Amino acid sequence: MLQRKWIWLCLGVVTLLTACHEDIDTSARYVFTERTIASYLDDHAQFSEYVRLLKEQPVSDVSKTTVYQLMTAYGYYTCFAPTNDAIQMYLDSLAIKGIIPEASWDAFPSERAKDSVRAVIVLNSILDGTKQERTYISAEFPKTNEEFAINTMADRKISVTYYKQDLDSMSIDGICPVSKTNRDIEAINGYIHQLGYVINPSNETLGSTLHKYAFDYESGLSVMANLIETCGLIDTLTKVRDERYEVLYKTGAFPSFKWQLRGWEIPAPEHRKYGFTLFAETDDFWEAELGKDRRDITKEDVIAWLENKNFYPDAVNDDDYRNENNLLNQFVTYHLLPQRIPVDKLALHYNEKGYNYKLRNAAPTVPVWAHYVTFGKRRLLRIWESAESQGPYLNRFPKLNKGRREDYHESECAEENLGVEIRTDETSGIVKLINAIIYPIHEPIAYTENVRNQLAKQRLRYDAWELQPEAMNNDMRLVSQTDAIWYFSSDPDKQYFENATVNSKQTHFMLLSGRDQSWPNYQGDELLAEGVYDITITLPPVPKFGVYEIRMGVSTYSGTRGICQVYWGPRKDQLVAQGIPVNMQLGGNSQGNMLGWEVDTDDDDYNAEVDKKMRNNGFLKGPEYIVASAGGRETNRMNAGATRRIVVRESMSPDVQYYMRFKTVQPDYTTKQLFVDYLEWCPKEVYDNPETPEDIW
Repeated sequence: MLQRKWIWLCLGVVTLLTACHEDIDTSARYVFTERTIASYLDDHAQFSEYVRLLKEQPVSDVSKTTVYQLMTAYGYYTCFAPTNDAIQMYLDSLAIKGIIPEASWDAFPSERAKDSVRAVIVLNSILDGTKQERTYISAEFPKTNEEFAINTMADRKISVTYYKQDLDSMSIDGICPVSKTNRDIEAINGYIHQLGYVINPSNETLGSTLHKYAFDYESGLSVMANLIETCGLIDTLTKVRDERYEVLYKTGAFPSFKWQLRGWEIPAPEHRKYGFTLFAETDDFWEAELGKDRRDITKEDVIAWLENKNFYPDAVNDDDYRNENNLLNQFVTYHLLPQRIPVDKLALHYNEKGYNYKLRNAAPTVPVWAHYVTFGKRRLLRIWESAESQGPYLNRFPKLNKGRREDYHESECAEENLGVEIRTDETSGIVKLINAIIYPIHEPIAYTENVRNQLAKQRLRYDAWELQPEAMNNDMRLVSQTDAIWYFSSDPDKQYFENATVNSKQTHFMLLSGRDQSWPNYQGDELLAEGVYDITITLPPVPKFGVYEIRMGVSTYSGTRGICQVYWGPRKDQLVAQGIPVNMQLGGNSQGNMLGWEVDTDDDDYNAEVDKKMRNNGFLKGPEYIVASAGGRETNRMNAGATRRIVVRESMSPDVQYYMRFKTVQPDYTTKQLFVDYLEWCPKEVYDNPETPEDIW
């Protein structure tokens, strides 16, 4: 299997990521009579220019192996091969933009500039599925605007667009048509799809794009772009990756971890990328709302509109727009998330009850949600999708059928709780950038009193990795296990996450994916630590002041689960121990059944008594919401080994930042683990409601 180390090349007119390979032993090529990708391309004249570029392009700047040689060797490659005409059209576009004086390879001002353009054409044309052993035929392409799970050899994301007027028509990144007659060409090392234009993902950042949009009234987002500039956010939104991390990685500062327990060698992430998501009201919205042409709309117009709407009654209306207490700043920053969330991960479908992710066009069943912490003043933005919503929404709060014998589907939704639709079809106008995605919206979003009230009535469940934006930004969420196990440094000078601090150098800190493994994990993945572990995480804010329980989701399937002390509080350096240590081996299937766990019966009054007994012991059954296997019937509530532990019950304020610390209390630390699947916040109004007991979901 080929080992890849990705490094950045700053090459003239473009900046791109490119693969770093050891030289390949081409003597181990296939000797069968079937064709390779390279031999097919060689045999078809329309690809002669592409073949020439493949032969000239090294797989990295430290390797003599060319991409052409790679295409002759064993592997799992999806090749989007541009024709000679497609490459010429790309050169034409460079000439029109003034990058080269004429559309010819001889017109480049330097070899460096020529090399950079060649790298763009070649490295973005191939998905390297060798690590995941994955290739794509057209029937397996993602849905409209969704991105391929595998990156290009330039370490870039590409997506697919389909057209309703011709369902057989599709394009890559919206402008590169896939041939109807010359696609799904099978080779022994992958598939080939002929393209009518060169794949050239944008190198623009969110910051640079918004700076342009502020003066581009045809962009459709000029008003929001100007508001973001006013709040002084442009520089922050230009960040692409942590350059210090890149240098450390290249110098070998992050060696792989040899996990003796399973005999695995677990790598550190190759990059630490930044990412952003912007939900932006369109210029059409602002024109209709303010009754003015977009060219004439000023920040003062928007501020007056905000005052009239009274979205943020406690905000300060002054001209210090960079201050998080400022009225305009509070409105603008609520539209921004510090992670790049692609279309297919707006709603993280995996093992919710009734859903089978293995079916290509599986329809949503029970609702899927996520609660993200926004920019600026720390607030929660909900993304929601259900069978009834027919697509993702922001801040949707329907009533659910959540009785013990009901289906947890939406029963109704009041108009004020419908939320704001996130359109994702080919007409949505979604903008995909190197470090961000912009989703145009057609109604306003704000952290209103109603939104806060609705959130304060909800049980808020977070996957452990939902709390770490770096996990989404670096492709660690909802990925097949073959490519989704990472190790994070415990060195205080080399830590990976802003919201997680490893306090002990003897901590072995890992992210494991259980996708395809039939583990009873919420959304598949888990936070795992071994050694003398000691980890502190920054918690999301609560929506309103009140008493909340924090529960910790644990499965007891491994005999290596350990015992940890949980600490909590607002002072990161002075957290308070919460109760007795948590024994993560203790479940409903433990000897003596200390928890009081019993399988549900047909008598719901008796089942409620069992739940009450478990609560008195500080435990809850697992949610009815989660199943272990795709489309399975056994939920975590039926599973004696998947329970929830009540670890905190305290008054909490939305204006205070809280932390939680997990520290081992075992001398046998070499094989004992910290395991955190998910955390959930439950307000007293829900868990201690005398009229409507907390639901089982």
